[in-house]
Amino acid sequence: MSRLNPDQHNLHPEETVLLRSYDQLQTALSIGAIATWFWDIETDKVFGDSNLLRMFGVDATNEKEGLPLNLFVSNIHPADQSRVVKSIEESMYSGKGYEAEYRIIPNAQTVQWVLARGRLTYDAAGKPVTFSGVLVDVTQRKQAEIKTQETEERLRLATEAAQLGTWDLNVHTGELLWSNRTKELFGLSPSAFVDYSVFLKGLHPDDRERTDQVVQNALDPNGSGRYDIEYRTIGLEDGKLRWIRANGQAFFDDNKIATRFIGTVIDITDSKQAEETLHRRVSEQTYHVEQQAHQLRIILDASINSIIAMTAIRDEQGEVIDFMMDTANEAVIKSNFMTPDQIVGHTLLTVFPGNRDNGFFDLYVRVVETGESEESTQYYRDEFGLEGWFEVSAVKQKSDGVVVTYNNITDRKQTELAVMKQAAELREANIELRRSNESLQQFAYIASHDLQEPLRRIQAFSDLLYTHFVDNLSDGEIDMVRRIQRSAQRMQLLIRDLLAYSQLTTVRAPFVEVSLHNVVTDVLSDLEIVIAEKKAVINVTSLPPVLGSAPRLRQLFQNLIANSLKFAKPDTIPEMTIDVCRASAEELPDRLQDQQSSAYWLITIADNGIGFDEKYKDRIFTPFQRLHDAAKYSGTGIGLAICQRVVESHGGAIDVSSQPGVGSTFTIFLPASQ
Repeated sequence: MSRLNPDQHNLHPEETVLLRSYDQLQTALSIGAIATWFWDIETDKVFGDSNLLRMFGVDATNEKEGLPLNLFVSNIHPADQSRVVKSIEESMYSGKGYEAEYRIIPNAQTVQWVLARGRLTYDAAGKPVTFSGVLVDVTQRKQAEIKTQETEERLRLATEAAQLGTWDLNVHTGELLWSNRTKELFGLSPSAFVDYSVFLKGLHPDDRERTDQVVQNALDPNGSGRYDIEYRTIGLEDGKLRWIRANGQAFFDDNKIATRFIGTVIDITDSKQAEETLHRRVSEQTYHVEQQAHQLRIILDASINSIIAMTAIRDEQGEVIDFMMDTANEAVIKSNFMTPDQIVGHTLLTVFPGNRDNGFFDLYVRVVETGESEESTQYYRDEFGLEGWFEVSAVKQKSDGVVVTYNNITDRKQTELAVMKQAAELREANIELRRSNESLQQFAYIASHDLQEPLRRIQAFSDLLYTHFVDNLSDGEIDMVRRIQRSAQRMQLLIRDLLAYSQLTTVRAPFVEVSLHNVVTDVLSDLEIVIAEKKAVINVTSLPPVLGSAPRLRQLFQNLIANSLKFAKPDTIPEMTIDVCRASAEELPDRLQDQQSSAYWLITIADNGIGFDEKYKDRIFTPFQRLHDAAKYSGTGIGLAICQRVVESHGGAIDVSSQPGVGSTFTIFLPASQ
């Protein structure tokens, strides 16, 4: 409605009272941030008080004639406009009261929240005629609500991120509210009913009484109301054991009566298990350390070397004047015919005074002062009758400690000539051993040939027995025949590999230039069926020629490529890359370090197979050593030993790097043709 401004001099007394009441209402409306409006629907004229115009940022110049509704609607926040218009239309056609909460933008810098309430009047035909109501500025309340909602949302997100469960106990009514996370930690579904008895029932029997007592203490008006405890739960529905950390606070009224008890729970099962694991490991480590100390003592006492641990004794100027013997092994005590009390806890120069004269004492001092270990062999003699040649080694320990290991080598000095004679005999024995090894290799070659004939007879007769007499054999007998055949086949393969292995050291033709590229091409052709079956992808770069034996180099690449195919990962397409480059001096293995002046090719064969733990890599080049199940992967265990012999016979070296589940890379070093 429009503001009234009548001529107060011509008013009737009752009108004067009415005018005064209206002014009082306007004052109240202004102070309370409340505005009123009146909309003549037929003329689309809106009349409002000054609060309304101020809230909507509308110029009051033409307000007396009324303003179109759209002028006010255009100042409603764009996100709220359609909703407000729809709400007005619904009220017009439903006849119900109008109520809406929305934002208005009186200027570019201001956004206000308002609550609008209104009612419509209708003519005799039921057509809406007028629409009037009030508008309340609720910006502060709305901002407080939004802030509260944001705070609650942050709290909810923080609770969820921390996987906290919450609980709320009304002490008066006994009503207990649990969040879904809390129910989950007690092994309950979100819809499960809970009360205090359910809480107690879900606790581990050994923790139930203790936890209940802590709850009662928290509810005690004479206490702080704090609740902090760790306990175990056994899921009421899933039976799962969990460790829980609970924190809470009890609240009391003016009469110190507990009214509310709220808090949180969190799953600490993992940390508890880690703590238990840590305690167990600490106990195990402590036990191991004690065992090691005990074993060390046993080892020291079992040593034939005499060992003494000493601490330097210094004078006021810091000079070492003696050593305190802190511990000694059994060898010291036995070799000097002394008891432990006569050595441990006594000074060196008191028990063994000859150390100063022969230079051992000065050696010990240098070790303590410089930290550098020293060794020496000297003749020792003292006034107590101990004499002879002694070999001494001293190592610094801690700040002023030194560990001395010594041996009486008098007998050694006297038998040096005998040792020299033994050395000559040993050299002769080594020569004889080499002859024996050569004879043994010849024997292996002949024996493998001689074994072929009876083995062929075993295979022939077992094949004949299985082919012609299978109908007369029982299942057990047939199985035995098959086992004979398989064993004969394995024996034949073993003899073949053994013969090949022995030939590598007994038979050697002159080396010629061999194209490694042609060798690998021939090998891939021989393995064509296996490669096709496994759908293997093999990438080969152009390989250089080398001086060597073509058959042996063929054996090398045949075994390595076949191995990569054999040890491929199941359900994975085998991939292999054969590459080559010039080897740098830093890349040469230890056995070729003295050949750095020579040029070498570095050939790599990398695959994506099952791989192996590198701690076993020294074993794979040993004959008959296998890292994988023989039933699953066929072979005799000689293949890689043959590879090593071939490479070394060509003046090269072979190595391997591998990782389980990733694959292996064999590196071959072969001399480059000059």
